[in-house]
Amino acid sequence: MTPPPARTGADLVVECLLAEGVEVVTGVPGTTVMDVIDGLARQSRIRYVVTRHEQVAGFLADGLSRAGSAPGVALVSRGPGAANLAIAVQNAYDESVPLLVLVGQVPTGIAERRAFEEMDVLATFRPMTKWAVEIHQVARIPELLQRAVRTAVDGRPGPVVVSLPLDVLQAPAPDGVTPARRWRGHPPGPASAAVGEAATVLAGARRPVVLLGGGATGDPDKYLRLADRMAAPLLTTWMRQSLVPHDHPAWLGALGYGAHEVTERAVRDADALLAIGCRFSEFTTKRWTLLPPGVRLVHVDVDPGELGRVYLPEVGVVSDAALAAEALLARVPEVPEGDARWEHRSRMRAEFDRVSSLESDELAVDDPGSGVSSSSAVRVLQQLADRDGLLLLQDAPSFAPWTHRHLRLTRPRSLYASAGGAMGWGLPAAMGVALARPDRRVVTVSGDGSFWMVAQDLETCVREDIPLVNLVMNNYSYGNTRDRQRFAHEGRYLGVFYGNPDFAGFARSLGGFGVRVEKDDELAPAVEQALAQDRPAVVDVVQDRMYGLPPGLTPPAAR
Repeated sequence: MTPPPARTGADLVVECLLAEGVEVVTGVPGTTVMDVIDGLARQSRIRYVVTRHEQVAGFLADGLSRAGSAPGVALVSRGPGAANLAIAVQNAYDESVPLLVLVGQVPTGIAERRAFEEMDVLATFRPMTKWAVEIHQVARIPELLQRAVRTAVDGRPGPVVVSLPLDVLQAPAPDGVTPARRWRGHPPGPASAAVGEAATVLAGARRPVVLLGGGATGDPDKYLRLADRMAAPLLTTWMRQSLVPHDHPAWLGALGYGAHEVTERAVRDADALLAIGCRFSEFTTKRWTLLPPGVRLVHVDVDPGELGRVYLPEVGVVSDAALAAEALLARVPEVPEGDARWEHRSRMRAEFDRVSSLESDELAVDDPGSGVSSSSAVRVLQQLADRDGLLLLQDAPSFAPWTHRHLRLTRPRSLYASAGGAMGWGLPAAMGVALARPDRRVVTVSGDGSFWMVAQDLETCVREDIPLVNLVMNNYSYGNTRDRQRFAHEGRYLGVFYGNPDFAGFARSLGGFGVRVEKDDELAPAVEQALAQDRPAVVDVVQDRMYGLPPGLTPPAAR
């Protein structure tokens, strides 16, 4: 009988992941991580999902983090493997998504000799992570991996990179060294004095507004009740419109590229702004021009470094968003019925309903020239958004302003969207969401440029039995750049048009389902066909190559 292999540092890594509740590890095999992969092969609780590119592995881990209960974990080898992952790490850092990235490294004994595929992992990733560390002793693996996971998820979340030299992974694990127990810190609550000051500011406002960012996690009802106490409209930052149900009367849309004028006007006219878990990004603030100079700002964030970084608040509250909302609910006085603030909010909501409706003038005049119209596509997506048990993902295509302006979401957190700008996020992130939520059907909307950057991993979906539906808005162009050349460069187009394969045929060649759509009335039946499959599906939505933005909308950089 063959004796079991000696327990190594790599085995200890796997044991630590199990202790943290990790259920999926994704990545691409490589020399310096083969011992960890072997450790994964000798257990059955963690699923190892191999992708065709490290960037995809990173985005897949991103989706796992957004939809699951444990941080997504990506396992890649040294040098090129780590470098390929960098886009996903930077995007997670920008969007505050917790990731644990494990990078195999050359053995310690040959470090700093420019060994094959050697790179300085820590120097590369420090600017785009919450923490980057290299482990040099087997006995410290439990301590440092537990700290890495805790750092990724506590406070303002983000990615953490752990470099694992090959000799450390292959060394025997000392007797008695076991995984650290899973531990999470309690989020900080607000200081009582800060809550009192904030309540005073908000109580004195005649045109208050509540703005939620990606940090506004937890029960959306708390934020809606707070908006009702203040008789204030509630907005979200760019691409975070799924934080609250849109059928609540406080909802007034999302700021950012594609926002309706009435949504922006609410901020411009505000005399007090309660901003919870937001960082005042470029798109949300129209390049930092949207907030009026005299607005009384109450800014709540778990990260003290965010307070005053862009706008100096009158009251800054360091706190978990949900805990701050609870505290403010107990201190902010309720606006009585008949107060003018109620009528002001009601008028703005009526105007918002008119311009954002699927029957709005904007959709009525939409003319695609040829192919499928985006107005038709957003109507089909609305039918999907209304369907229980279905999750939508919005990639970074030029189609995004259509959903931003017209999609109504009555189920909180039923849409995941990329605000980091990384093309190619949609398909891999949807894979992660689907793995984290196998009880849900997942539909992702990508542009053809984004989809083709990662299309090879449709094979991963087939191999791993992940039945995604991918709507590819196919206009044979990098649409966002094309529109900037149209408006800002007098229509001198260069580098924005290309050829595409038959995406539906491509899907079928990999064992998936594919259907090509070229007319409006073909789209809804095609989506239903795709949803009826038990395998990955692509709906190739062919659009005119010069067609893109909603009527009257221009790219921010072209104004």
